Amino acid sequence: MNKNAFTLAEVLITLGIIGVVAVMTLPIIKNKAEKQILKTQYKKAYNTVSNALARSYVNNGGTWYDCYYHIDRTCLKYENGECVESFGYSNNTQCNELFNEMKTILKVIKVCNNKSYEQGCIPDMKGADTIYTTENPDKDPNDLPGSVTGVANYSEQRIKNTNATWILSDGTIMGFYAGMPWRLFWLDINGHKKPNKWGYDIFAFSVVSDGQRTYINADSNKSLVEKGGKTSAQMLKELYE
Repeated sequence: MNKNAFTLAEVLITLGIIGVVAVMTLPIIKNKAEKQILKTQYKKAYNTVSNALARSYVNNGGTWYDCYYHIDRTCLKYENGECVESFGYSNNTQCNELFNEMKTILKVIKVCNNKSYEQGCIPDMKGADTIYTTENPDKDPNDLPGSVTGVANYSEQRIKNTNATWILSDGTIMGFYAGMPWRLFWLDINGHKKPNKWGYDIFAFSVVSDGQRTYINADSNKSLVEKGGKTSAQMLKELYE
């Protein structure tokens, strides 16, 4: 009786085809998996900080700390990268109190008040200025666009050497805009793990109020997104699509 069987050549050809398909598809699968992991980490970090802010309200006797931007704020004039004239811009009389309250609620395990990179609080990362110069090599670095100038305290030098940084108990890194604790901050959602890039695992946020409640706003400043990345607002939107 004749028995049907694969020849060695057919088996090798089949294995070769499977190998080629695997080589082509595995990077795609890996990329999708990594994006899903980052999305999950983003959601966790965002919820952690949002819940902590809500708890600060309860701990403060059902009153929001006076430390936020108005959601409909309008800056009328900038000087040296800072807003010096505004309409309905911000409240900041209790930012230090909120800063200390949130430090306790978030279970901060390490604090760097300055020299965050040297002390190991943050990984090697770019600032708004170095994002711009890297992606615009033909431009004069002294001629930064207004959108970058508006976040001058997120320059690489200030992030690494001047601004305060926290490491939370789950490894999330939280950095603050110099001189404005808690109203402006960024999160590295997977800590020191790579890629350590804005729009990938580093995202900017702000604390805002609509007159009734104070909440964490996903900052949509495109100056703080490296090529191919997403704004915090885009990430937040994708979570609920």
